[in-house]
Amino acid sequence: MPHVIVEYTDHLSVDIEKLTIELHHTLCHHPTVKAHAVKTRAMPVKGTVVGEGKDHDKMIHVCLKLLPSREDKLRKQMAQALYDTTRKIAKDEHISITVETAELHEPSYIK
Repeated sequence: MPHVIVEYTDHLSVDIEKLTIELHHTLCHHPTVKAHAVKTRAMPVKGTVVGEGKDHDKMIHVCLKLLPSREDKLRKQMAQALYDTTRKIAKDEHISITVETAELHEPSYIK
């Protein structure tokens, strides 16, 4: 059920396959997650502008989609773990890295 969606600037010099695998494993090892339910994917994004657009316009945004039962403190811990994993793989200091959690709409989520 948890979904990890990675959007990234299409011209990064980051091993996206490795990043995707590491993010997947990070979430799978969280004690409140059932590993068999995790789905992780990465999508390149063209035409990104970051901040004032003066630097390399490199970004990685990770969205963790969860059903609404988890408390904010737990969501923050999960987001921080995904951020730390991303920063470990994407070492370029010019890459803007952000992570958010979002709720899946439980009444309409079908699997």
